[in-house]
Amino acid sequence: MIKNNIRRESYLKFLNTWKNRDLIKVLSGVRRSGKSTLLAMFQQDLKEQGVQDENIIAINFEYMEFEELTDYRKLHDYVLSKVDKNKKNYVFLDEILMWIYDFRPRL
Repeated sequence: MIKNNIRRESYLKFLNTWKNRDLIKVLSGVRRSGKSTLLAMFQQDLKEQGVQDENIIAINFEYMEFEELTDYRKLHDYVLSKVDKNKKNYVFLDEILMWIYDFRPRL
């Protein structure tokens, strides 16, 4: 997936600049603008910088393997089960709006 795409160096540089700050980062943009691809590229950059696979927690709500995460408690428990408390962890929630709109109770 990543090999056929153009690296967005300015965006990746920006993400790398902010990666060690304890703030939640949000990538937003119009549909099909490359947000998921950028997340994948950033995860690859983290690995190349020495971050272990187990310290990158990537959840894409389009994938069936995450369909059991139907509420915030299950999502919270899942993330906590993957976190290594002795190391820096990176959590990526891709297609989060799908989760919000498909699984949250209707008001």
